[in-house]
Amino acid sequence: MNFLQLVNRARVECGVSGASTPLTSVVGLTGESARFYSWVNSAWEDIQTSKEDWQWSRDTFQFNTITQQQIYTPTEAGVGTTFGNWKRDSFRASSVGQNYADEQLLNYMDWSIFRNLYVYGNMRFTYTRPVVITIDPDKNLGFGAVPDQPYVIVGEYYKMPTTFAANTDAPYAAFPDRFHMMIVYRAMMFYGGYEAAPEVYSRGEFEFKRLMNRLTIDQLPTMVSGPPLA
Repeated sequence: MNFLQLVNRARVECGVSGASTPLTSVVGLTGESARFYSWVNSAWEDIQTSKEDWQWSRDTFQFNTITQQQIYTPTEAGVGTTFGNWKRDSFRASSVGQNYADEQLLNYMDWSIFRNLYVYGNMRFTYTRPVVITIDPDKNLGFGAVPDQPYVIVGEYYKMPTTFAANTDAPYAAFPDRFHMMIVYRAMMFYGGYEAAPEVYSRGEFEFKRLMNRLTIDQLPTMVSGPPLA
């Protein structure tokens, strides 16, 4: 469903007056209709931010490092305005022009440890092939050691939450259609709280939680057992 369809469906599910006559646009809404505009947007934002590692918010990126440059902003990494956060276990590096023949995984290192190892003393000026990657407090990427030449970096990131504005705006394409009603049910909870309508709130809450349980099974990383310790 797109934004206009979600707003109209929420109005129907809440049983508001005039819901049998669908809105034809979300532009310039006033009064109760404007509140549904906000509630649907808030519902979509709540779903996106409820977990940091939704599968449907993942995307890929690739860029080349610069010789003797250690830190890279998301923009310098070619991610752009959709960037939300990095997927820490997704980074790989290979030499430019080798068609990934020498590609190696980059281990993630916490910034506090990285800073004490690779942004310290002579390591600040030690240039070689990076073997670890970190994320600094500003969500920039850092490489250890400092690249001695350009390397091809491949990885994944999580996209930032979006909001709806136009009639045809819709959830990310990777967000399964069968879960679109979650947005409607969450909006019902906002309506029920605003209008002191406990029956609407309760129904929205029950259906929202039911679908959220299914979404977490379908769209969160699968938990796997690690190798034996000994």
